[in-house]
Amino acid sequence: MPGTGLGRLAKRMTAAAAVFLISSGAVLPAQAATTAGHTPSTAPAAPTDKHAITTADNGNLHTWWHDNAVFNTTGPTGNDEVRRSSFYDLQVAQENQPDKAYDAFTYMSIPRSGKDKIGYTKEDGAEFSSQAGLTMSWSSFEYAKDVWVDVSLRTGQTITSADQVQIRPSSYNFEKQLVDADTVKIKVPYSDAGYRFSVEFEPQLYTAYNDMSGDSGKLTTEAEGNRAIHTEPRNSMMIFAEPKLRGEQKERLVPTEESGSIHYPAEGEVTNLNAVTEEIIYFKPGTYSMGSDYHAVLPPNVKWVYLAPGAYVKGAFRFLHDNQSQYKVTGYGVLSGEQYVYEADTNNNYNHLSGASNCHSSCVKMLQFASADAEQKLDLQGVTVAEPPYHSFVVYGNEQTFHMNVENYKQVGSWYWQTDGIELYKGSTMKNTFFNANDDVLKMYHSDVTIDNTVIWKNENGPVIQWGWTPRNIDNVNVTNTTVIHNRMYWKDVKYNTCILNSSSHWEDMGSTTKADPNTTVKNMRFENITVEGMTNCAIRVYALSDTENIHVKNLNIDAWNGLDWTSQVSHLKRYTNPAGEKVTIGNEIPDGNGLALENYSVGGEVIEKTADNWADHQLGRIGFDGENWNSWNAWRTTP
Repeated sequence: MPGTGLGRLAKRMTAAAAVFLISSGAVLPAQAATTAGHTPSTAPAAPTDKHAITTADNGNLHTWWHDNAVFNTTGPTGNDEVRRSSFYDLQVAQENQPDKAYDAFTYMSIPRSGKDKIGYTKEDGAEFSSQAGLTMSWSSFEYAKDVWVDVSLRTGQTITSADQVQIRPSSYNFEKQLVDADTVKIKVPYSDAGYRFSVEFEPQLYTAYNDMSGDSGKLTTEAEGNRAIHTEPRNSMMIFAEPKLRGEQKERLVPTEESGSIHYPAEGEVTNLNAVTEEIIYFKPGTYSMGSDYHAVLPPNVKWVYLAPGAYVKGAFRFLHDNQSQYKVTGYGVLSGEQYVYEADTNNNYNHLSGASNCHSSCVKMLQFASADAEQKLDLQGVTVAEPPYHSFVVYGNEQTFHMNVENYKQVGSWYWQTDGIELYKGSTMKNTFFNANDDVLKMYHSDVTIDNTVIWKNENGPVIQWGWTPRNIDNVNVTNTTVIHNRMYWKDVKYNTCILNSSSHWEDMGSTTKADPNTTVKNMRFENITVEGMTNCAIRVYALSDTENIHVKNLNIDAWNGLDWTSQVSHLKRYTNPAGEKVTIGNEIPDGNGLALENYSVGGEVIEKTADNWADHQLGRIGFDGENWNSWNAWRTTP
């Protein structure tokens, strides 16, 4: 029968004790406990380089640099400047020439890009990251053979062993060598998929806590009397090792004169793209700025935007028209929204959202498309989107005819609320990506969608995987090999839109149970190999707004629960009604195998089984599904 632990409130535990009791594998580092109002304890080193900067551009390795780089940890950069990491340096050497290392530029993002709240006072999602002094650095390079990557910490903090540096996803298990007290050498094998990974120096780790105030609590860096949420680097360092494009891939993803007419913007201010007469806009290596009161609303002839490796474009693109059958946004360059305010409203001169506007229609999105009734395709490859001021990607129009192929896409510096991941439309695929997001990350709202090999760094807001918000018809979704390397989901009350897997209640009234539609069906969704590193808040909450059949979750492995009470961590499976009181249905899992299946779901290495004494809401599994759905779910261990 369903668990009854909701009537037996567990005794409150300290954060450290909770983590220890739940999973002995999750340990708070000595550096994690900090004091209130903390600013980074060790200032970055003086902005000097130990050697002349050299880069590589050959058949096996390509790195790049920005001579207009600035060290700036507190404020916005100039239009013609690129923010360089104050905390990390990176060099890359080919495996057969380990002593010949080349510099790879290390970018950095800071909360709100150092801006205050301009034109508003409401919460924007960046409060904690700003107060805690968080930053996100990243570096990209192209490679075709195995390489050695040297990562150096610029803060003056030191290590004595390569074991004090953690690579995440930890499954990569790259070879590491200590170079000196602030540098580690990492061997990155070549892969056609590339690698996107975090390099984490032990002295940089801190822990975020919930202060247990009010309904939800607030995040703090103060340990005393508070509950541990997650441990992560204060100044993060991501590395994007991307495969060099060759043959058909290069022909498809890098434009030439044979691809169509090309416009090459000049470096500097770029505010004239609305009138481009060519088919392709090609940003060469360099720095480009659209300013805070413009984004490119492209004319109908433009079908392709290319950002070359080393291109840094401050701005956003809207493909206003729906006439092209094939769109492309490709290249290993950076598209940064750093100059825009949060919820930059085009109806309000790009100032913060006006009360008369709807952000979904009028706010700047980093990439926005319009879709027609005719079949259309989009290739989205390689681009790094940094500091989105709102949604990073949207398509408006006929959602059934716009098909996407997304490869090697990255999203960084998502400090604000509503900086979602990507919504994939019918018949779309996505693989080999990284998302730092502060809202729903993988948005599974459409049929015939396939996603593989995703690395996620999750901030506070929204779940990792989402398929709710409104009744839907969804069929045939496959998501494989998802690794959540960090998350700060911290709510102590039971939210409708959080957890690793989630189908949220209705967006119009999240507390309503009468907005379902039994005439819609969500079915045949498979989520396989989800790894959650470190602590998290909850596994799955489904508030079904549609008939639901055959949802299979296989190999969901959670390291540990955070330090909140189990009542904050419970999973839900609920069926809602339409206004007439008709309930949606959930398929029968026992014995038909047509409901919600949790195969090899584990917490702290222990597999949760419905036939064992570990699944209930107050037990390790934290499963608190409604009793009426008893036959609609199962949890079991696969027999070897």
